[in-house]
Amino acid sequence: MEGHITIQRKILEWEWYKDANTFRVFIHLLITANWKTGRFQGVEIERGQRATSYQMIASETGLTVKNVRTAIEHLKKTGELAVNRHPKFSVFTIKNYNLYQSTGSQPAYETAVNRQSTGSQPATIEERNKEINNNISSDEDICQNSAKNDIYITIRELYNSVCGSYPRLVKMSESRKKAIKARINAGYTVDDFKTLFEKAEASDFLKGKNSRDWRATFDWLICDRNMAKVLDGNYDKIKREVKANETEDACSVRLW
Repeated sequence: MEGHITIQRKILEWEWYKDANTFRVFIHLLITANWKTGRFQGVEIERGQRATSYQMIASETGLTVKNVRTAIEHLKKTGELAVNRHPKFSVFTIKNYNLYQSTGSQPAYETAVNRQSTGSQPATIEERNKEINNNISSDEDICQNSAKNDIYITIRELYNSVCGSYPRLVKMSESRKKAIKARINAGYTVDDFKTLFEKAEASDFLKGKNSRDWRATFDWLICDRNMAKVLDGNYDKIKREVKANETEDACSVRLW
């Protein structure tokens, strides 16, 4: 990508200069914003704006989505940036964009137009539309995958924080993710998993106080049939001993 922006040394005094993430996001949006007005998916995108998403900015800058959101909030708070949300993208507006586009006596806009006439001007809104359209589906996939991973991480941390009497869960294997996904698709929520773990931690029977010293595991708890029984209260403060001929559920895991 060719072209340039104008940044004065006075930026050294800017309050976000030493905040690496905020500075990076601002500069990135500054150099990727559209240099002339255009349209994208029926929305007018003016000079100094960019149609994109938090996930895409994270991908382009190497930051996390959380870091990008924090940086954007900083810039909005101090008046450098405005954000308008749309169903599939957001429009990020660099305020005072023209201050960064002047070079000497010739305004940067005129310089950009001249470069455009020679074919060297990069990425106007029209030129970027194709790129955004190509990336929008993958961007949505990234968002969906991120949300799924957040659920797995949340459930793992819930289990480790609540079920202190059980072995710590370290690896979220594909089989465990598959089981969790199946429970979520069946209508269970994160709160249901929290209740499941709280009941498991409160149950002496599930922690091994039974005639065979059997104890539940994470894999046993998230099995469909077992999760339902625990949530139904079948193991709440249970004091009976397992009968000699009683077999474990098909989803149970032997520890001996």
